[in-house]
Amino acid sequence: MLSVVATKIRTSRDGGGLNTTVGRIYEGYLLSEPVVGRGMVIFRDPNGRRMVTTAVRRVLTTSETHVLYVETENSVYRLCIGEERAAAKTAS
Repeated sequence: MLSVVATKIRTSRDGGGLNTTVGRIYEGYLLSEPVVGRGMVIFRDPNGRRMVTTAVRRVLTTSETHVLYVETENSVYRLCIGEERAAAKTAS
C-alpha cells in the first residue's frame, strides 16, 4: 500500500469557466501504482471512503523519485508517493 498525496492540477473539460476542484488535495493510500486503462483509486480513510478517477491515459515520471503525474480522461494529478506500508497487520 502506498501513502500518497494527490493534487488535481488540471481538468480536461472545456467550459471556459473556473473549475473549483483544480488545486484540490486528496490524501490517502493507493493499493498499487496507476495503470493505463484503469481508474485510479485513492482510499481516503479507514471507513472506506475513496476517490475513483476516470481511466488513466498516461503516467509520467519525473527526475524526483517519488513524484508522478497521472493524466486521466478528465483530469491531471500530481502524485507525491510516501513510503510503502504493510497492507494489513495481524494482532497478537
